[in-house]
Amino acid sequence: MTGLSQGQSSENAYPPDGVYSSFSAFRNGIPDLNRSQLIRADKSTDFTIRQWVNTEKLLYIDSNNIEHNFDAGRFWCFAEQGVVHLFLGNKFHKVHTLGQITYFLESYPTIKGNMAPVVTDSRGSSAYRFLDMETGDIMDYTVENLEDLLERDELLFLEYKSIVSLKEKKKKMFAYMEHFNNKHPLKKITDEEVNNQIAK
Repeated sequence: MTGLSQGQSSENAYPPDGVYSSFSAFRNGIPDLNRSQLIRADKSTDFTIRQWVNTEKLLYIDSNNIEHNFDAGRFWCFAEQGVVHLFLGNKFHKVHTLGQITYFLESYPTIKGNMAPVVTDSRGSSAYRFLDMETGDIMDYTVENLEDLLERDELLFLEYKSIVSLKEKKKKMFAYMEHFNNKHPLKKITDEEVNNQIAK
């Protein structure tokens, strides 16, 4: 995996563990909710962020120790031990490669039948996607979109563009994405930098 390895947990790791309500907060590395703010209705303390986000009643405490409900519609993503899950279509999707060009599988399993136990068909609806970490744009995993993303690195862009065969371009998509991420490591950016990129 490129950009940043999933599973890292150092103090200065990007992104810091927590719940994020916006792309801007995520790119700044400033969670809207830290793990220490999350609470459960049963008052148990032994749970992960992933377990918390999948809880029916989402509770947290603010800086004044006052308990609040968290609206699931506010999720943008959560990060835990270097692993990021994006919230799209009322479901979390694990990021496979976190970098300037982020890569993930958006997947919605089909639920079969209405009786317990629930059986899911993982072949439901799924598609690989890019997340542009400069703008927050999510796009399909296509040759055309990768070319657009690679334009920020003229040498890589021209090298990739010079591949004549579409089949060869498709085969080399992931390698070029990784190469781009290695040359342009992901780091925290400020609100001003995020807004400047979105405005372009």
